[in-house]
Amino acid sequence: MKMKKNIFAELKLLTPKYKTMNRKLLKLTAFLLILLVALASSCQPDEPKEIEYTILPESLNFEATGGEDGFTVSVKSPAIVESVESLAAWCQVSTNGGSSVNVMVTVDPYTYYEARNTTVVVNMKLGENKTSTTVPITQAGVEIPEWVLIDGIKWATRNVDMPGTFAAKPEDPGMFYQWNRKVGWSATDPMINSNGETTWDSSLSFSSIWEKVNDPCPPGWRLPMFIELESLANAGSLWTTLNGVDGFLFSSDGNLLFLSAAGRRGGNSGGLFDVGTDGWYPCSDASRTILLLSYDKIGIAYMGTPTSGHSIRCVAE
Repeated sequence: MKMKKNIFAELKLLTPKYKTMNRKLLKLTAFLLILLVALASSCQPDEPKEIEYTILPESLNFEATGGEDGFTVSVKSPAIVESVESLAAWCQVSTNGGSSVNVMVTVDPYTYYEARNTTVVVNMKLGENKTSTTVPITQAGVEIPEWVLIDGIKWATRNVDMPGTFAAKPEDPGMFYQWNRKVGWSATDPMINSNGETTWDSSLSFSSIWEKVNDPCPPGWRLPMFIELESLANAGSLWTTLNGVDGFLFSSDGNLLFLSAAGRRGGNSGGLFDVGTDGWYPCSDASRTILLLSYDKIGIAYMGTPTSGHSIRCVAE
């Protein structure tokens, strides 16, 4: 029993020491926890800072003649404009400045009728954070002239579409017309005419001339005569492609005239033939005589089937 009393006595004496040690251990543990949290927080990557910028103007428009214009990129410091690049060879860029960068855009002259588009890419950087934006660039096509003078004759720049109207562009086929008729037929399938009908008329017109009442040219214009067709055939010419359409380009005194190889509709059934390889253009005063454009030749030819449908190109009255 004395031994037990002595043990209890000794434990009683040790208790304050254990309490002191526990408090120190708790303080050390808490300190270590705080230290671990701080270390963990410091190891977390910083969220990338947003790059603030403005671009004025936000897009540029140019005429077909080309030229120079510019825009300004302003970035909030410490961000910088890293680079500026154009995505088209016909549009060049140059820059100067620091946080506010002036971008000069130079556009080459353009000779086609369709507008063209590209973008200028602006690349910006803030530390390891990068971003980019684009500035749209648009250049208008050249204005389509109503006529071109070839060997002293005013030729319309576009084929006849619906009776009394021209097609929208020089390369458009317009509609096909049978000899001495003012009814146009579609140059693509499904086959339909300018009156909304779909049944091909294979009957003959026995007139030796294309009568004025049946001339599909717009007011102030008419079908060419044989001598005018012959003059065009003898003008300088080149088989070429305009906006993806094959045909002949005629030239006289620096003036250019494009006639497409639109093909034709056959006289018996109205089916399409020779699209992309031949073009057929009739005159008004020589029955069954046409200007034939082919990928390897050009000249005056005899219309084998007068009920075939052909393109119409007018001359000024």
